[in-house]
Amino acid sequence: MKKIIMLITMAIIVMACNKNGTSIKVNKNKERFELMAEYPHEKERRLSLFLQNSFKQDSRLLRQDLAIGKEVKLANGAVFYMRHNPRKLELEMLKAKNNAVGYQFFDEFVQGIKRVLN
Repeated sequence: MKKIIMLITMAIIVMACNKNGTSIKVNKNKERFELMAEYPHEKERRLSLFLQNSFKQDSRLLRQDLAIGKEVKLANGAVFYMRHNPRKLELEMLKAKNNAVGYQFFDEFVQGIKRVLN
């Protein structure tokens, strides 16, 4: 009986330590607006579909290699840095490089990512 309880306890500990959870960190200050997200593999498809819908006008963007990170300039005037690897997404927007339209797009974009990954 003690062995069964130990095995169950060990299984629970292993599952709790497994990094299949979602972590989303958003940071806003005077100079920049950042998002860092780590998420399970199962959410990759939903995020990819969201990115495709968000960048319909700028579809060439998703054909680029975003694993190393790129500065993204959209048709609506938004300028930000993006790095996308499996299970990890990083975004950073410098407020000095954007106007009100770009900032509003980025804010809505971040909120959409949070909805998709939660």
